[in-house]
Amino acid sequence: MTALGHPGPMNGNAADRLTRRAVPPTKAAMPETTDGTAGMDCTIVDVFAERPLAGNQLAVIRGCAHLGAEEMQAVAREMNFSETSFVTAERAGEADVRIFTVDRELPFAGHPTIGTAWVLGGDGESYTLDLAAGCVRVAFEPGGIAWMEPPPVALGDEAEPGRAATLAGLRSADIDPRYPCRFATVGPWFLLVGVRTLDALKRVKIDPAVYREIAAGGWLSLFVFTEEAYSGDADFAARMLTFHGTPHEDPATGSANTALAAHLRDLGRRGPAIVEQGFEIGRPSRIYLDIADPIRVGGKVRPVLRGTLEY
Repeated sequence: MTALGHPGPMNGNAADRLTRRAVPPTKAAMPETTDGTAGMDCTIVDVFAERPLAGNQLAVIRGCAHLGAEEMQAVAREMNFSETSFVTAERAGEADVRIFTVDRELPFAGHPTIGTAWVLGGDGESYTLDLAAGCVRVAFEPGGIAWMEPPPVALGDEAEPGRAATLAGLRSADIDPRYPCRFATVGPWFLLVGVRTLDALKRVKIDPAVYREIAAGGWLSLFVFTEEAYSGDADFAARMLTFHGTPHEDPATGSANTALAAHLRDLGRRGPAIVEQGFEIGRPSRIYLDIADPIRVGGKVRPVLRGTLEY
């Protein structure tokens, strides 16, 4: 990490995986559409959703061995969700998967991992995805929660609270002193900021000039949390915002909540926790944390749509 907490180069394994997968494999057998052209199976699900049409949307595309990175990126832009996952190979109990936002590939992301594993193997006890960041196992509980064991979190430098407040469009007095503002990397790169109240959380708005200065050209996301949650049984409410030319807010972020769990564990907290996210943008989400060693992050998945991607 630099003084600003900017992550260094991707570790060798992740970089090798992304480089290796940039070469399109041999074309696999594909289902045919009514006009005889090749089509790919597409399933849309809501992840971290306690009810239908909530949580974070995900498109899972199967049969993608013939697609290169540029084509996957174009499909992800067409889907226009936070992330789209592409299944390039399937084996008994596991699959090779690549994850794309609308503008880049990610070595790991939480809700695509849980949602893709649920689509591919949710009728079993567990399923493993081979991602650029490594293999991630997802286990399925009878009660409907899918639990992943995410990659390790790299906790970085602390940020000056006043500076973090300015980035978030808040006052220094809004920052909760019990939680140091801290950078963390788990594939994506985050700044974790604890605030005192739900009102402060609702007022968060990224300052673009401060963002550009702190991010220094990197893909930084701001994850703000508070112990004042919307529901009586929840431990935290949170928001995840970023700014890459235009502002964006994520309804539910498994990787950011993984970083939060590591941050809490580093501060001495252990055990279960529930985080609410997405309420401010009309996509209420619930993320379950098991703050232990290893950390587990869980949520429920709701099916929305299944069809054929004709491309």
